[in-house]
Amino acid sequence: MIGLEAEADVEHSSSETASEDTALARFILDLRSKGITDPALLNAFESVPRGAFIGGFRPGLLYSPISLPIACGEEATDPFTLARHLLHLELRPGLRVLEIGTGSGYLSAVMARLGVEVTSYERYRSLIRHAEQALRGAGITQVAPLLGDGLARPDLPQGFDRIIVNGALEAVPGHLTDRLNVNGIALAHRRRGLETRLTLWRKDLTGYAASEDRGPSRMGLMRAGLPAIL
Repeated sequence: MIGLEAEADVEHSSSETASEDTALARFILDLRSKGITDPALLNAFESVPRGAFIGGFRPGLLYSPISLPIACGEEATDPFTLARHLLHLELRPGLRVLEIGTGSGYLSAVMARLGVEVTSYERYRSLIRHAEQALRGAGITQVAPLLGDGLARPDLPQGFDRIIVNGALEAVPGHLTDRLNVNGIALAHRRRGLETRLTLWRKDLTGYAASEDRGPSRMGLMRAGLPAIL
């Protein structure tokens, strides 16, 4: 027979799950109201509970349009902004994606649910460990989270169909767009003084990657190098 304390724990857990399910359902409806109706994208978000990657917040906050603090002084980009980024990337099953800045691992998981294979770099050891655990817990195997400076030249044997940089840069390293396959898309945030702009690159058949401005961005400046601690 379950004791009163155990019963309370079960009820609390069920209530939290129900609350996150409700918040997620509202988030999906909000995306639809904003014109984001791609079934694959919506299904990907529905299949990855954000609370498994970012703990300690009320369910309503998990799906609100604000960034949330995570370990190592970093922030998790809000899911509405992530949905916008994913639309720009035009993901489809079978593509290879390079992600710079794993963070919580939530975006990696959503991209994996879209059928792509993700190689994700994170400079903080504690963040990459947490992301690995969360990804395993979600049963996601198409993500390779790696500890390393993603802004340095990655020692990888192949190019990528898509590249996403989860932070702002004053200058985007040329080796990132060099690793982009023909017809590939790269997405990053360029800092110019006090302004940050979302920028997209498309590589054509000649190997030239033309940039396109996709509007203002609120991403924080990304730091290079590996920290001595954390």
